[in-house]
Amino acid sequence: MRRARTSKRLMTHPLQAIEATAARGADGLVGAAREELRRALHALRRDDGGFSGLDGRSDPYYTLFAWLGLRALGASYERHSLCAYMVTHRRAASAIDAQCAALLLACEGCGPGATQWSLILSLLRDDTRGGYALFLRCLAMRRIPRWAARAAWWHQRRLFQADRTARLPTPQLAAGLVLAALAGAEAPGLVSTLEGRHRANGGFASAPGAPADLLATAVARFALGFSADADKTSKREQDLVFIEACWQDDGLFGASPATAQGDAEHTFYGLLALGTCATVTQSG
Repeated sequence: MRRARTSKRLMTHPLQAIEATAARGADGLVGAAREELRRALHALRRDDGGFSGLDGRSDPYYTLFAWLGLRALGASYERHSLCAYMVTHRRAASAIDAQCAALLLACEGCGPGATQWSLILSLLRDDTRGGYALFLRCLAMRRIPRWAARAAWWHQRRLFQADRTARLPTPQLAAGLVLAALAGAEAPGLVSTLEGRHRANGGFASAPGAPADLLATAVARFALGFSADADKTSKREQDLVFIEACWQDDGLFGASPATAQGDAEHTFYGLLALGTCATVTQSG
């Protein structure tokens, strides 16, 4: 068993909460396991400052997750070359790549953070086809006022009506539940649908009838942690077994126990998922 128990205070800003939860997951690992993950993530670094994706070439999406994973582990990284690489992707044709670059650069103080007005303008333009890119833009905001969260929820709430939630992928349901929590809105249908994605042997599935995967497990458990109506304890031990089974021989986490290769994205999701299983103590 490569984990131990610890706890930290959960923060309320989405990115702060995500990073604090992943760091709690890293803190719960024994030293040798943390070092194994650190070495495996550093091995993904390429000469241009980025980190490799599944094809072995630098990729801004996987670079973001490698950076998040190293931060969660408290590990060092080459900030100058990393930011220089991401600067080249600030205006990438892919909205997700561009937002990955913007988020990392804003957090590193090398670029402006997203503003509440940029979020509202995206909503007014109905720029919601790239829902994941919009979520990354929210994370890059230094502060999300309640009114902005309410405006975003009002615009998105029709996607989460009872007759639609069963067809939505788990990451989208999780993002909706977090947005509802930020807006102070009730979303019992999202909670019940997410809980229905849990599998008997542990983990959550991305869609009805699908097997459990690590991404769905991490985001579902994280989002359900925001809801007072969710059951946060009964699935913990089964989910821990599933999460640990996703740790691959290459030192990285993979999408599922059946995956032969790990990657930076799922390694961060592994830390996030472990953090959701740790005990949280409120203080102050």
